[in-house]
Amino acid sequence: MSKTKTICTVCNYIYDEALGEPRLQISPALKFEDLPDEWPCPECGSAKDMFQPCSCVSLPTYEQTCAVHQQDTNPNNTLAATAEAISKTTSVGQLVAQRPLRACVLEQYGIDYCCGGKATLEEACRKKGLEVEEVLEKLLAADRKGVQSGDTDWTTASLKELIDHIVSTYHQPVRQELSRVAQLAEKVARVHGDNHPEMVEVLNIFNRFKAQLELHMQKEEMVLFPGIASMEATGTPQIFGCGGGIEHPIDVMNQEHDEAGEALCAMRRLTHDYTPPDDACSSFKVLLSSLAQIESEMHQHVHKENNILFPRALELRNPALISR
Repeated sequence: MSKTKTICTVCNYIYDEALGEPRLQISPALKFEDLPDEWPCPECGSAKDMFQPCSCVSLPTYEQTCAVHQQDTNPNNTLAATAEAISKTTSVGQLVAQRPLRACVLEQYGIDYCCGGKATLEEACRKKGLEVEEVLEKLLAADRKGVQSGDTDWTTASLKELIDHIVSTYHQPVRQELSRVAQLAEKVARVHGDNHPEMVEVLNIFNRFKAQLELHMQKEEMVLFPGIASMEATGTPQIFGCGGGIEHPIDVMNQEHDEAGEALCAMRRLTHDYTPPDDACSSFKVLLSSLAQIESEMHQHVHKENNILFPRALELRNPALISR
């Protein structure tokens, strides 16, 4: 989960440590935890304990709240050079694999680049009723901003490094979040279920989502990920299940990713894009914000598996490609 941005669960104001808060003479780089306990939200005045870590990628105010990215001074990364890497027929998963910052643009337009990563940009825009030229221009603008300093190119890193990154950055944090949010969802459904029966349905969907995702991650960590790492290290294709190759467990993981995506879409629909109702209490608002954050993290998580790790692992079926 992001540790540099913290969101007010009442009004969605974001305190970004990279920007500070000029209106209150708070300089950049001051950590949220170092702000005084009595510090209030500059927008709505809520107490500091109403804030929680956030991932700003999923928020519609991305362009106003995200930290300024390092400018790309490479003369080759001009509009013309970037245009060569982006076309209407490029898959959206490939777009994000090439430059992760593009995910922010696709998130703004509600374009699925993880489970739906195989769709071309043109197909994805048509499905959403969007003008592909408008989205292309936004992607080009994001490229001109450059990429964050220190970003790893996971399309060229070793698969073992990518696996370790997925487990430490997504699997471990989401396990903690699932338990916390499950308790919160139960509380909201119990207290507000009579006036908001949709939250009872959200609770049921979330509990199934939690159980399936926990089992899914366990299977990846115990079977698929070690198999991929072994194939990379030894150059020897692995046997999975009843004598099958790596394509079988990958197909299963892809199907489970689709099911998780459907659950997230259902919860977003039931909560009207995670919008708190007028009578929502603090717990209700924190729950909706937490669900939005889990969805955003899942997009990045599934994208790195579906569009980078799994395709590269499938190449290892051909021993001639392993040593290239």
